[in-house]
Amino acid sequence: MNKTYGTKEEQLDNFKIKYKKHPFSKSIKISLKSSDSILVTMPYFCPYKDARSFLLNSLDKIKSFKIEKNYINPDFKTKFDTLNIIKSDTLKTEVKNKIVNFYYPDNVDFYSDLVQQQLYKAYLKAVKIEAEYYLPERLRFLAEKFNFAIGKISLRNQKTRFGSCSFYNNISLNINLMKYDFDIIDYVLIHELCHTRIKNHSQKFWHEVEKYCPDWKNLRKRLKTI
Repeated sequence: MNKTYGTKEEQLDNFKIKYKKHPFSKSIKISLKSSDSILVTMPYFCPYKDARSFLLNSLDKIKSFKIEKNYINPDFKTKFDTLNIIKSDTLKTEVKNKIVNFYYPDNVDFYSDLVQQQLYKAYLKAVKIEAEYYLPERLRFLAEKFNFAIGKISLRNQKTRFGSCSFYNNISLNINLMKYDFDIIDYVLIHELCHTRIKNHSQKFWHEVEKYCPDWKNLRKRLKTI
């Protein structure tokens, strides 16, 4: 296996396998990331050989899995309607006045990989525009409302983390939060604001979150399952 800090990689039966240790994982979990890529997430102190053995025992079952594609429909709308999907004679994306116009040919299958891949890129442009418009302003509003002191605010497109707070109280937020309901977004923002006071996930931290977001447990659960 090729090894870096906290991760290992190997090639196995035409699959690229990535083993990743995570400090909050309580068990070994396997996910099929693509038709030829598997991610094995494991507790931090779990031996790699145990994770590999777990994977090998499940490999035949994993091979039968199919990747479900999430298609974007022609009538799809973003939270603030910054994406327009328009029939045209060509396939292109134009951004004007913070509105993303996606044009697709009427004579091409809308659900083909060609159209959907380009549409997804357009969708991400729209999500970024909406995140820039909404997330920093909402974070500042909540910080002022609940008397939190924050540093710089930055936005990123990430696959795993919805937010983070640095030692200097600089807060980074994931633009993909815009895919979620407003109450879930507020939970994440409050979560990061509470990290400006408590830099861990101790019981004291969760009590702090509950002061400003009493329903945080249900919101956190929805964040993980949507």
